[in-house]
Amino acid sequence: GSGRVSKATKVPFSKTAAAEPPTKLGVRAGGSVTVETVILSLVTKSANDASTAVAEQLGGSEAEFARMMTSKARKLGMTGTIFRNANGLPNGAQHTTARDMATLGIALREHFPQYYDYFSTRSFTYNKRRMGNHNRLLGKVKGVDGIKTGYIRLSGYNLAASARRGGRQVIAVVFGGESEGARDREVTALIEQYL
Repeated sequence: GSGRVSKATKVPFSKTAAAEPPTKLGVRAGGSVTVETVILSLVTKSANDASTAVAEQLGGSEAEFARMMTSKARKLGMTGTIFRNANGLPNGAQHTTARDMATLGIALREHFPQYYDYFSTRSFTYNKRRMGNHNRLLGKVKGVDGIKTGYIRLSGYNLAASARRGGRQVIAVVFGGESEGARDREVTALIEQYL
């Protein structure tokens, strides 16, 4: 069930979680890592195995966790989003919009400012392997401090990026980029235009 967890809480990896396709953390079935390691693996490299493991722990099952996420999305005003899994891997019944992802990004910053810095993590090391953040705008575009990349063949290269400068903050979202570079240029142009 979904009791309280701390950053030190252990998250077990089931056979299902361990079998998720890359990108992944690479924990074997029966192994476990801390919640903090899960968070770092999600914000830097979108670890599919870690998202399934934490979903199973918090929701009892990944399907139930996806229902919880969809319910929370509705409460946040994300009207075009339905989650069917925890990691965004292809599922015909699952969809979202750029506006909804911007809404989610704003809500994360407003409701959890004490944890928002996790999205700025440039890299972390697990099992002697250094994992870099897929968000290449961190450290390259002035003021960018998060938030998340995504890629599946169906939707192309995606990025929600938050930036703040001079007391202003924006979240720019681009879906369907033809390459990482094209997506990054488009997000950068939006940030420059609106900041």
